[in-house]
Amino acid sequence: MRVKKHYVFIFLLLISLIGYTQNTITGKIIDAETKEPIYGASIYFDGTTIGTISNDSGKFQLTIKKESDVPLIISSLGYKSELIQLQKQLELGVIELEVDRESLEEVFLETDPWSREKKLNYFKEWLLGGDYTKKECKVLNEEDIKLRFSPSSQTLTAYSEKVLLIENKYLGYKINYQLMDFELKFNKRKITQYNNDTLIEFHPNSFYYAGSSFFQEINKDTKRKHLKRREKIFLGSLTHFMRSLSNKKLKENNFKIFQEGREIPPYRYFNIDSISNNKNKIDFLTKKISVLYDNKYQSYIKLIDNLTSTSFYTDNLGNFYPNRYFYISGYMSTLRISSLLPLDYRL
Repeated sequence: MRVKKHYVFIFLLLISLIGYTQNTITGKIIDAETKEPIYGASIYFDGTTIGTISNDSGKFQLTIKKESDVPLIISSLGYKSELIQLQKQLELGVIELEVDRESLEEVFLETDPWSREKKLNYFKEWLLGGDYTKKECKVLNEEDIKLRFSPSSQTLTAYSEKVLLIENKYLGYKINYQLMDFELKFNKRKITQYNNDTLIEFHPNSFYYAGSSFFQEINKDTKRKHLKRREKIFLGSLTHFMRSLSNKKLKENNFKIFQEGREIPPYRYFNIDSISNNKNKIDFLTKKISVLYDNKYQSYIKLIDNLTSTSFYTDNLGNFYPNRYFYISGYMSTLRISSLLPLDYRL
């Protein structure tokens, strides 16, 4: 997929960093009103393969084998999801989920001129990635996706009250994806035809999406082809770059940094300060750089305008925040859900 002047905001949920070594988190999930236990609630660390469900008593236990840097998500159909910031506590006690009575249906004063098919095609191409059909990646419950195009703002938005069930046969994952935000902005162009009629065309310009995800293997025994594909997808990805940057291994991991067409020392515009064992504060000392991986895959990282700070934070998983800190274009921006790997991949 060729990307030209298409910028993607990458969103990764990240909470304060906590270290665990083979510890077990426990708790009980109940209905906030009836106080009855909730069976089958999903409890997982966002973006990882680490998760479980509550039993018929609403209780759960989740063993952590490695350091975890991401929020714990608790969700159940018909309830508002909870995002828990762990402060080294392992016994969470009773967690109450509130029934979700909010209707997300809105009254729009502006007519939506686009068909559902057209909107859905844009949604799948930009959320899953331009090559999602080739990778056999699909949303199994498309009917739960609500879509809206606004001609005045030239923006396509999407939401779902239910978790999106995504099957990625190419990488061998089932993904439960809770869509929090989807915004695809277009540029409007007026084209005068030979008969002097004016034709208006919309072209994608920038894209932002946000969500939480839980990964499961499609098959109990991971196939060799899936392992090879995952390795290929990981190398040169934004996660790979951020891990390499955080560990000061850009050169060792085949990343080169360029500015205005000239290669520069990899850390010239990065001032890296270690805050803890798995957290760094990084000052980005320029507006835009080009990143080349393995002399093949080129990406561009550009600081967004009007930031109050030029500092961002990274962790050992490859997360970075604030979430709307960079514009990403080029190769890295093409790696969407169909190329998404768990945050605990290769750790």
